[in-house]
Amino acid sequence: MANPEVGDTLDIFTLRSKLHEGALANLFLAEDQLSREQVVLKIPCGDILNQPIILYHYQNEERISRLLDHPGVVRFIHRQRSRQYIIMEKISGPDLRSKVGKNRRLAPDEALRLMNMLCEIVGYLHSQSIVHLDLKPENIICLENGKIKLIDFGLASCRKLPDLLAVDLQNPQGTPRYIAPEQLLGERSDPRCDTYSMGMMLYEMLTGQLPWPRSSKVSIARRRLRHAPVPPRYYNLEIPSQLQSIILRAISRHADDRYPSVKQLDYDLKHWQKLPVTDIGLNCKRPSIWKRLFYCNAVQRNTENLPCPEKSTSKPQVIGAILDSSTNKDMLVEVRKQALIRSCEATLVHVIEEDSDSHVRRYGMTVEGEKLMVGLEYSVQNLRRFSIDPGIRLIRGEVVEVLKAIGNDPGTDLLVLGPSRKKKSFMRGASLQRRLAEQCDCKVMVATEEKFSAETDLKDLLPDQLTEQQVLSCDIFLVDLWFEHLHYHTDFIYQLLLYPEKAVDLSKAHCRFGLFLESLETSRHWLKITSMLNPIHQQFHEVATKMAELPLHDHTGLQELYINESMPLSCKLKKELGHVSLLLRSYLKKAPPSVPFLIEESCPITMPHLACYGPLLRAFNLSQDLSVLIRNADASITKTQATIEGEG
Repeated sequence: MANPEVGDTLDIFTLRSKLHEGALANLFLAEDQLSREQVVLKIPCGDILNQPIILYHYQNEERISRLLDHPGVVRFIHRQRSRQYIIMEKISGPDLRSKVGKNRRLAPDEALRLMNMLCEIVGYLHSQSIVHLDLKPENIICLENGKIKLIDFGLASCRKLPDLLAVDLQNPQGTPRYIAPEQLLGERSDPRCDTYSMGMMLYEMLTGQLPWPRSSKVSIARRRLRHAPVPPRYYNLEIPSQLQSIILRAISRHADDRYPSVKQLDYDLKHWQKLPVTDIGLNCKRPSIWKRLFYCNAVQRNTENLPCPEKSTSKPQVIGAILDSSTNKDMLVEVRKQALIRSCEATLVHVIEEDSDSHVRRYGMTVEGEKLMVGLEYSVQNLRRFSIDPGIRLIRGEVVEVLKAIGNDPGTDLLVLGPSRKKKSFMRGASLQRRLAEQCDCKVMVATEEKFSAETDLKDLLPDQLTEQQVLSCDIFLVDLWFEHLHYHTDFIYQLLLYPEKAVDLSKAHCRFGLFLESLETSRHWLKITSMLNPIHQQFHEVATKMAELPLHDHTGLQELYINESMPLSCKLKKELGHVSLLLRSYLKKAPPSVPFLIEESCPITMPHLACYGPLLRAFNLSQDLSVLIRNADASITKTQATIEGEG
């Protein structure tokens, strides 16, 4: 996976210019070829074995961004992608760092105006159970209309999602100058961490200084665990005492001494003139040398008063162990199968075994990490095709010890081992299975190649020859078939939108659904299945023909066909596939449990909140894109008419 350059095309985006080159990711200005809208692409770097934070940062922001919808937060655009990158709206304006910094301050009225807006934005985040954890001037964009937007959620935490950053990365995350003392101790769930950072920014806005040295070293930042801050009025006597009291309360070393909520901080900032004048607010002296030498009451991580983490789901985990990123196909197939059968969530784990820390070894890990990045994206997209959103974990250590710890986690239901990265991989896999099975609480299995393919082998069997495992394999194929045909149909419509002048291929030669039915028709034993599915398959292609015959740029007609005919057919297909699954089970004396997807009455395509990735996201995007194109066309017509009337 080569690093993208200006002029390249990623999916439907053309890279126009590079905006920023960073240690974790590069930012590109890009153009959406469909809507012609300018967007920003955030493309992570590939050195994920030397710097696992790159992958965690990307994965974290990609997941949390799905929960965000606020005018004060950068708008994230969600599309099906062929590699890892994040799509954001293009924001015009400088960041707050351009206005504040060492010896650069703002007028109190301007500082308070910015803080009131920031309180409203951060209050929204906290209402969604999200803590930003990296509030700083560089992450606040000042718009031309005087408003602000908050960016960069790579280090954020959300109580509704697993916090893999907290689980796997031991070093404190965030910008040392601004993060709360407890963040240095690993705290990531307390909203009062954001309150502290906001207090630090207000301190800097009004003084042009910080209460601590401007250092990126964690060792320097740790001083705030034991020492009191320098009061703002030491640097600027013009700061009203009430504002100093607010700032010092916001940046109290102990979280319990801060504002309990951003809402209360915002209230005091709006009514600061009514607050009493106190000795703390009037103080303009640095802490005495004796207090700096003989400190006490150091900050400790406190979780007693925090609300219990919300669970995004009570589903157990199927863990897939990636022992060789280039040959993990069998493991993925098994993880996919087990996640669907058990209705579990999935997590993929790669153990980083370090033999040496030499420069040569680090370079080798860089190359290996870039290859792994490609393999992980393939794995993620593979599972997302089935509406399974896997988490990725990169853990340093010894393979058995790491997997044993994961296998003994109460949430782990099954540990699936993939092929080994070393020679005699099957033997090593069997050895690993034996050792882990003895030491893990969960079930452990080594993935093996599927010998039966419903797509190609079902036609050769008689109904009474089916086994339980073959019926389960058929179920997984039926689920795949639904998502595959959804993707096939939406892709066909996108071809009409992107290349309206180009002739479309209406043949059924590349239709996996049709090829499967044709194979079954060669056998007299599966006529019940073909009679159930053939009518829907034919209707899909009839709808495609209607779409292709529409006049060029008839987006309204396309939208009507998609909503009124295509989407109902997708739901009908899912229902019929469920009937096929029941039919196959009727041939068994003892049928295995049904795959939940096939027997659930609801259809995913009617539930936009599920459309976060994979073919469902593409279907949801298509509906949105058609609406945008229709709206743009109407606006263009209105503008043209106004121009004609003006000239008349």
